[in-house]
Amino acid sequence: MNTACVAPGTPQTASSDSDTGLHCLLLMARFHGVPADGAQLRLQFGETGQVLSDANLLRAAKHLGLKAAHIRSRWAELGSIPLPAMAKQSDGRYVVVAKAEAEKILVQDPLGERPTILTKPDFEATWSAELLLITKRAGLRQQDLTFDFTWFIPAIVKYRRLLGEVLLASFVLQLFALLTPLFTQVVIDKVLVHKGFTTLHVLAIGMVALALFDALLGGLRTYLFAHTTNRIDVGLGAHLFRHVLSLPLAYFEARRVGDTVARVRELEHIRQFLTSNSVTVVLDVVFTVVFLVVMWCYSASLTLIVLGSLPLYAILSLVITPIIRTRLNEKFTRGADNQAFLVEAVSGIQTVKALAVEPPLQRRWDEQLAGYVRASFRATSLTRSPAKWRGSFKKRPPSPFFGPAPIL
Repeated sequence: MNTACVAPGTPQTASSDSDTGLHCLLLMARFHGVPADGAQLRLQFGETGQVLSDANLLRAAKHLGLKAAHIRSRWAELGSIPLPAMAKQSDGRYVVVAKAEAEKILVQDPLGERPTILTKPDFEATWSAELLLITKRAGLRQQDLTFDFTWFIPAIVKYRRLLGEVLLASFVLQLFALLTPLFTQVVIDKVLVHKGFTTLHVLAIGMVALALFDALLGGLRTYLFAHTTNRIDVGLGAHLFRHVLSLPLAYFEARRVGDTVARVRELEHIRQFLTSNSVTVVLDVVFTVVFLVVMWCYSASLTLIVLGSLPLYAILSLVITPIIRTRLNEKFTRGADNQAFLVEAVSGIQTVKALAVEPPLQRRWDEQLAGYVRASFRATSLTRSPAKWRGSFKKRPPSPFFGPAPIL
């Protein structure tokens, strides 16, 4: 079939030679020093029986770590466009534009042996005025990045505006919570002392309106946060599955199925830490400053006492954090062992039944389950201990002494 006779816009059937767009993309990748496998790209981004479309070429280029864009251009603009670039012809085929001058242009047909110099009329006669601009990104491809904590950051940054709105709503709700003790103070100082019932009515109306607005804003924040985290979960889940499928066979041969499944199941915990816990930390940092300012306005000496206790909390955190990390790692390891044992036992249930080895497997499961429960109990108990110690410190002297002393 002569592809030059194909009408514009008609899909071309794919073969090893007809997909000029893919061949040009491979040439561009080679020019930028990026390794690329044409067969893998065709399998991943191609459609059955068709050449790669413009959209799929852009997706394939971005998958390789290249920056790609589709534009319409004119001959006069070729001199200012970064070259090489992929030029689409009227019949849907692609060529690589290597260099453009006043009346001549250097192009490389992917099916030809060497570059060709064309005149302006000859090139414009077959050019559709469409270009695919491809440049190399600074940094590594996504699949070349280390699979660690930073791997999840782009998914969070993608929804930073929505998370910022959640953070703003949470900040306003915290301000509302700060108004409650101030309301109580005004009632005691103004209403009870001076019997100002008019003031009480105004304050009551204001607090009712504040409570209604607080409930409405809280509901909107909960909905927005749940909707955003679900979108993040979908993106992370799809991304993680692609990452798992792209791993080499040696990775799976060296690990149990349960180990991989256990790590995939930790995705929800990581996402929750990055979204829920991170928002809480930011709010705590901001409101620490707000509360310190309010406390300073009431009593500078009490504020200094509170600031003096902060090093104690820091020391407690430095001491207890490594121990908690060790306990949590033990809990995760035992959980992964249980997951691996269960998956392997169920997948090989025919062998288990044929050999009648249910009793020893049951004993092993009971031992592993007991070890996991013991590790989970130790980790949970240790995690809750710092909170109990902090609460005990707040309820014990010197807090009850230094608080009433300035008043008395």
